[in-house]
Amino acid sequence: MDQAPVQASLQFDSLQSQLDGVGRRVNLSPRIRFGLRLALAMVMAYGVALSMDWQKPFWAGLSVTVLSLDSAGQSLLKIILRIVGTLAAAVVALSLIALFPQERWWFFLSLSLYEGFCCYRMLGSPYPYAWMVSGFVAAIIAIDGGPPDGLTDFNVAMERLQETGTGILAYTFSGFLIPTGSTGGAFQANILAMSQRLGSLLESCLAPYAGNSTSDPQMAKDLRQLDAEAATLESLVAPAALESGSIWRERRRWHRAALGLRALPRVLNHVRLAGLGLAERERLLLEPSVSLLHKGVEQRFAAIGQAMAGQSPGSPPPSSPLLRVISPERMECSMEERARLQASWRPLQHLDELSARLWGLIHPDPSGNDQASSSGLRTHLYVRLAMIDPDHLWLASRLMVQIWIAVLLWIYLPGLPLGLTIISLMPSIGLTMAQTPMLRGQTLIAPALQALLATGVVYVFVLPRLDGFFGLASVLAMASFAIGTYYYKNAPMRTLTLCLFIVACSIRNQQTYSFINFLNLSIAVFVAFAIAAFSQDLPVSWLPERQALRLLRRLMFSANAIVELTTHMAHTPLRWPQRIRLAFHRKAARDIPAKLASLAVKLPLQVLKLNQAQIDELVNAVQSVSLWLEEWSEATPQLNAPSFNLPSASLPEFRKSLEDGVLPSAPFHLVSALQAVEAINKGCSFQLKGLPADQAKGRETVRLTLWLGCGFRLESAMRELQG
Repeated sequence: MDQAPVQASLQFDSLQSQLDGVGRRVNLSPRIRFGLRLALAMVMAYGVALSMDWQKPFWAGLSVTVLSLDSAGQSLLKIILRIVGTLAAAVVALSLIALFPQERWWFFLSLSLYEGFCCYRMLGSPYPYAWMVSGFVAAIIAIDGGPPDGLTDFNVAMERLQETGTGILAYTFSGFLIPTGSTGGAFQANILAMSQRLGSLLESCLAPYAGNSTSDPQMAKDLRQLDAEAATLESLVAPAALESGSIWRERRRWHRAALGLRALPRVLNHVRLAGLGLAERERLLLEPSVSLLHKGVEQRFAAIGQAMAGQSPGSPPPSSPLLRVISPERMECSMEERARLQASWRPLQHLDELSARLWGLIHPDPSGNDQASSSGLRTHLYVRLAMIDPDHLWLASRLMVQIWIAVLLWIYLPGLPLGLTIISLMPSIGLTMAQTPMLRGQTLIAPALQALLATGVVYVFVLPRLDGFFGLASVLAMASFAIGTYYYKNAPMRTLTLCLFIVACSIRNQQTYSFINFLNLSIAVFVAFAIAAFSQDLPVSWLPERQALRLLRRLMFSANAIVELTTHMAHTPLRWPQRIRLAFHRKAARDIPAKLASLAVKLPLQVLKLNQAQIDELVNAVQSVSLWLEEWSEATPQLNAPSFNLPSASLPEFRKSLEDGVLPSAPFHLVSALQAVEAINKGCSFQLKGLPADQAKGRETVRLTLWLGCGFRLESAMRELQG
């Protein structure tokens, strides 16, 4: 087997290895090297900014602060995103100033809408930092250069761009002098580690097909951990491509491989759930399929690990598909048994397709016949980011509320010190809180005040005694090195502390020291974080238990809508508004289990009067409903013949609004959806039993049988969730 494509994609640039070797020869730990790199970049950025006599040199220091990451690839990616975000922010800010020079209400309304748009796009984008930078930089440029002083707006925007570029160049140059880690090695090591664990996970997921008991909570935790590792892997593709020319040339292939690995935990979980509840006869009928799949997929996972380790597989893994020669359509059984077998066989087919796709991506076919690019695979490998996410809308609304609270305080409390500074701070704080919705605003006040207190000591007792740039550079280097090494593993706290230090010191060429100015800035920072704490539950609460109940209600609502639209689709094609509605609810039902699983470890068990085992059972039930709901809606047959008319499942409308945070004793939407699925299953079973023998293996009958089998599993999952 030709290993040239694999070796070419796994070789990293020689320059990267040489730079990493410099740090090893000096015998410095990664923490110390990171602190030295940050200190050197900070001194260089301030040196250029002060020599150019810019009005606000600390902007260059802020650029260095936010670009400080462990590896060169991550920093370079962040540099590119920061440039793009800053350019977009400058265009938007200058446009708002030109459109509303004397209309502050329209100005702040437009600015808040843009901040909300950036927040929403940030939460669903593969490159969220660009949207984050565009949001908070637009506020800084528009407010510092706009109302009430709009005469120097263009100069402010250009100076911001220049100082951002200065910070970028300083950090890039310091990275060549003092290299840190590499992303390419971590990317390769993560794939290798995942491939080594996949064999044991596969065996555990296929254990129910052999009648062996499996620990559902532990298995679910292992799959969630695999999903977290796959998500991290996806974020490493772009930085690794920027570090290595070989990965850059194959970046599309590696990105697809990362997406495939991200889809793998969901497919494995679907396989595990499909094996639960099988009768003894059904397990015996599926045993040849399971054995064949287990052997073939295990060989593919082992070959992926060998390829990532730079070794040649002992024997090429089998090509896809594995299960075409063995299918429930050829088994001698009753119609209902065949329906259940087809539903349980379907996830096995998905695993077959996905494992073959991953092997084709990791080890491309030298002949060019790449099965990984086949268009016949399922859509679970792709994510539609353009669909509306209600949680993202709520978080964007919260950011807009925070901005307007600051605006109203500035307008109606004219004695409030640095009111415009408070407004310009709110997008930075709000966008940070949007990335971590459970973060409480009051938890940020104490670290911010501690950082300001330490900065006040330097500002009052150290800076006035300095003479020349050498003394200033020494203070900047020591402060940056201390903060960078102390918060080496805590990037948010490092950024917060160093940003407050830089802004509070406000170093300029014509430096004036005033305790009143420092006190006013401290008050402004405290007010900004107080606004964040006050508005953290607006417009909805983000306490874990409230969010979990909200997700459960949305799952019930989406299940009801999917059943209604799918039943309608079986009779007549859907119009475009109905297709959009169905796509929205499918995405909601697909995303909710992962969100609920991430909340499971944060739920207050004493408040809910539950134990962790019950929470795990709830998460498993929600995942089961989501998976079978997706499978059932995708397997909908086109029932155009009169003999296949199903009983219409009229679903009751939602007439009652649920109180926030209170889960009703009888889940209204789940009950109505369950009743509809029961009616459909009864109609399908009745019609399939009455079919003549010559129509039993027709195409429409096969699809109807698969739909019935998925309906049986969906009905069982809904009953489990209801209980």
